[in-house]
Amino acid sequence: MPEENPKKQEFSKEDEKGYKQSPFRQYGVYSSIVFQMLAIIALGFWGGKKLNDYFEIKNNLLTVGIGFIGLGLALYNTLKQLENLNK
Repeated sequence: MPEENPKKQEFSKEDEKGYKQSPFRQYGVYSSIVFQMLAIIALGFWGGKKLNDYFEIKNNLLTVGIGFIGLGLALYNTLKQLENLNK
């Protein structure tokens, strides 16, 4: 009886190159970066709003401040991921 679960499947160099250059794979990688960026920004503004409500500050100082910190972290994270993809 043949083994149903092979331990390691070997791919040729051409298969690996084709996989890495697949347009669907690239679309998936770049779209996941976008969703991560949106999630970080949204969490920053949401957390800022929650803190602003908790401390009962009338102006939206914490919402804007923490939101912009989240925006900066999202941009930094995006740039690092794009740098790693281009290596």
